[in-house]
Amino acid sequence: MRKALTAKTIDALKPKERRYEVFDALCPGFSVRVTVEGHKVFYVRFRYGVKQCRMKLGQYPRLTLSEARDRANEALRLVDDGVNPLHRRRQADMRVEAICEDFINQYARPRNRSWREAERILKRELVPTFGQSDIRTLTRPDILSLIDGAVARGSAYQANRIHSHLRKLFNWCLERGILDASPVMGLRAPTREQARDRVLSDAEITALLKACAGEPYPYRQFVPLLLATAQRRGELTQMRWSEINLDTKEWVIPAHLSKNGKPHAVPLSAFALNLLAELPRYEGCDIVFTTNGRVPINGFTKAIQHMHDISGTSNWRFHDLRRTAASGMARAAVPPHVIEKVLNHISGTISGVAAVYNRYGYDAEKRGALEQWGERLAELARRSPYCNSQYVGVYGSVNGEPHVTSRPTQRSPAFAASA
Repeated sequence: MRKALTAKTIDALKPKERRYEVFDALCPGFSVRVTVEGHKVFYVRFRYGVKQCRMKLGQYPRLTLSEARDRANEALRLVDDGVNPLHRRRQADMRVEAICEDFINQYARPRNRSWREAERILKRELVPTFGQSDIRTLTRPDILSLIDGAVARGSAYQANRIHSHLRKLFNWCLERGILDASPVMGLRAPTREQARDRVLSDAEITALLKACAGEPYPYRQFVPLLLATAQRRGELTQMRWSEINLDTKEWVIPAHLSKNGKPHAVPLSAFALNLLAELPRYEGCDIVFTTNGRVPINGFTKAIQHMHDISGTSNWRFHDLRRTAASGMARAAVPPHVIEKVLNHISGTISGVAAVYNRYGYDAEKRGALEQWGERLAELARRSPYCNSQYVGVYGSVNGEPHVTSRPTQRSPAFAASA
């Protein structure tokens, strides 16, 4: 899209399901990008040698349109003089905020699927305190103040994440010649982490399903689906309707969302299909779990605390539901290698040379395991004293269309028939 940008034009730009960019008709390469959250950010694109480059100029309205256009013209003049504006800015701007942005764009984003976590930690922990400081002036006590602060507020594991991402940031600065020494060098992680082994009992699963049945969308369906599919919270959060095949009763997690970088087919049991049948749909939105039609659900910390309170259970996280599902399938005598295929693990009983030669997908075995597990969940749901006809219809029955407790405009009743 191209138009003559004005302040009035930019103010009128509204967020859509996906981010989009509007290019300025008056300044070639100059544009404003509108994110799904509604943020408006100025960019300039240019070709340096054979490479197409893009440079962020700033966010509107903190940076005005005229200021952004001046910066874009200055960058294009540098290109005409044979100078890469990205290199010039990096050499001139040693502020922590600018260096963190370059680190995310040039290192974390291209190499790490969890780059958003790195961005979140740097912007929440490092930038607010030291964002306008020269990164070359940061010392070990400065870094320790961030890590010790996380430990003091009871976030010991978060302190480990801060340490890890800061170490990567400063090592990248060493490689680029921005720093001569890293303030994190020789600094150990503050906490020794222990692997969790929490598994919910049948009584706890029953209580949790009962609590979810009394809740509105989205957690009414989201939490039971975590149990039913045995997939990661982030993968289910990013689920799209286009990834679900009703004919094969299958959900395919795309490679860019899968932890091992490979597409993962998840068979959908009758229990899972009935949960999906209850879900509403926003018009023109492909996201399965959303409350605004633009972005997936979030706020999981408050959600899980609410689940603890209403179910009477405690000391579990959403990832523990994945472990609970795996343990439930193992208790039902599902072979370990089939469970690992359901979980999409690339290590375990089929690893090393065996993994190289054994390319069988165990699709039928995966479906049998999840159907068996789904039947068990349906049985536990029916044990609940809360259980009524509507509840049974959602959890484990295909009689009738499930009730929708949410406000979105459209839903797909086809799931009920497919189950």
